[in-house]
Amino acid sequence: MCDIEIESDLIGPGINDGVFKINNIESYPDNTVKVYNRWGILVFETQGYDNASRAFRGISNGRVTIQQNKELPVGIYFYIIEYSNDQEGRTKNGYLYINR
Repeated sequence: MCDIEIESDLIGPGINDGVFKINNIESYPDNTVKVYNRWGILVFETQGYDNASRAFRGISNGRVTIQQNKELPVGIYFYIIEYSNDQEGRTKNGYLYINR
């Protein structure tokens, strides 16, 4: 089974339809994706990320200080992807950039 791979760490118009695309994520349906802003505030979280209906498009689904369903500002964000295959848990993290 192939491991996951980030297609592009840039989210913007004309790039993967504006979606943070994670290749092979569908092979790991037991996954959680979290995105944080530069102050460490969670701005996006979902379980079962699928590059379609459950995908990060630079829009907040945060709960507290960030308004939901609002486009996030241009800038650098930090992501954490947790996924597992059978009993083995894995984590991938890094930075992405939102451009408008």
